[in-house]
Amino acid sequence: MKILNGVVLLLFFFIAPNLAGAEVASLYLKPAGGTFTVGSTLEIGVYLNTGGNAVNAIKADLMFTPDKLQIVSPTVGKSLVSFWVVQPTYSNAEGLVTLQGGVPPPGINTSDGLITTLVFRVVGVGSATVSVANTSKVLLADGKGTNILGQRSDAIINLKLPPPEGPKVVAPRYPDSTKWYSEDDVEFIWQLLSGATAVSYVLDSEPLTVPDDIPEGQRTSVVYQNLASGVYYFHIKAFNSDSGWGGTSHFSVSIDRDPPANFEMGVSPRANTSTRRPTLIFDTTDKDSGISHYLLKVVKLTPDENQSSNKLTPFFIEVVSPFVLPALDFGKYGAIMRAYDFAGNFTEVQKKLSISRAIFRSVDNEGINIMSNITLPWWLVYAFLIPLVLLALYLAHFSYRRHREIERKLAMGALNVIESRIVKAMQILKQKQEELGKARTNNNR
Repeated sequence: MKILNGVVLLLFFFIAPNLAGAEVASLYLKPAGGTFTVGSTLEIGVYLNTGGNAVNAIKADLMFTPDKLQIVSPTVGKSLVSFWVVQPTYSNAEGLVTLQGGVPPPGINTSDGLITTLVFRVVGVGSATVSVANTSKVLLADGKGTNILGQRSDAIINLKLPPPEGPKVVAPRYPDSTKWYSEDDVEFIWQLLSGATAVSYVLDSEPLTVPDDIPEGQRTSVVYQNLASGVYYFHIKAFNSDSGWGGTSHFSVSIDRDPPANFEMGVSPRANTSTRRPTLIFDTTDKDSGISHYLLKVVKLTPDENQSSNKLTPFFIEVVSPFVLPALDFGKYGAIMRAYDFAGNFTEVQKKLSISRAIFRSVDNEGINIMSNITLPWWLVYAFLIPLVLLALYLAHFSYRRHREIERKLAMGALNVIESRIVKAMQILKQKQEELGKARTNNNR
């Protein structure tokens, strides 16, 4: 063991300096945040800090929220990259950008070098993210292509509708346009501007729609019922007899009527186990608002010696997967897991657990635990095992010798039978020969 520890320390001594300097470069985005309106454009720069080293190749894979942002400028523009190994590409459908280029020898050493600037158009409300994927690389100019990328930072952008240019509109039960709601009936209320004689409005899935010029009268509210899950935009404008149709106001509502997808809750090592701290593994998806959080409650199903403890009702607690349960007493339990989306809908699954006593269980270096009550030290275990092994060997040897002896006796018995039969046959043959000799003598007379 001491030799092994020495080898490990020696390896660490030589490898640690390389590991310490292996992650020193960073890729980051500027600006890292901000608030922008739907329909506007924003520029996000991709920057490199080489950490004081010379690098000669960069691979930057970026991901963005495609239902909120769309790239409108496919040109690279100003960049520290001298040549592109692969032509830069992007996908507005998948929300991906790939940049892969190089710098001629001796490479580049920079603390704030611009790789490229991406121009996005805001097409939805809420929060959008532009992030550097973990497949990105920054290669050291050492002739080996050592990846020294360590830190990656993202940009989180807040997106909202432009300020109202027409009637001010609200949705009383949907006050925050950045949040998701589970109700599917929406009422929009507005106040007519001074001098307005009619309004025109429409509800659709486009953020900047302008309603048609067909008047809808002087009403001040409208209710839409049984809307399917999705993001909706309400657009309204007012007509004034003096100035005609005015500007348009926009209001968004996000509806998620459906709970997260059904899922299975896994247990490691298994649901029936002697491990008093099993691990729960779980994951699911939500097609509209997304998964917000998971709640767990564990209820004991078997009666406890302390009856008063069974009257206590456990709380739901927020957990993430994988989750290691606290130490459980022996018995049966019910694990109740709820997956919530951002609209408050949830899907519940249950799993039965059984924590039983193991007959034999190893306890680190102390020995073997029997029924979780008695621990036999290893010297005592060996004191029992060695005689048992010797006894087993003796019995095996004795059985083998006994078997061989029986085989020998059987073989000897068989030989005696054969010998007896041969002697008897010889006696009969001799008798016949004597009778034949007598018969020939009588005939000669």
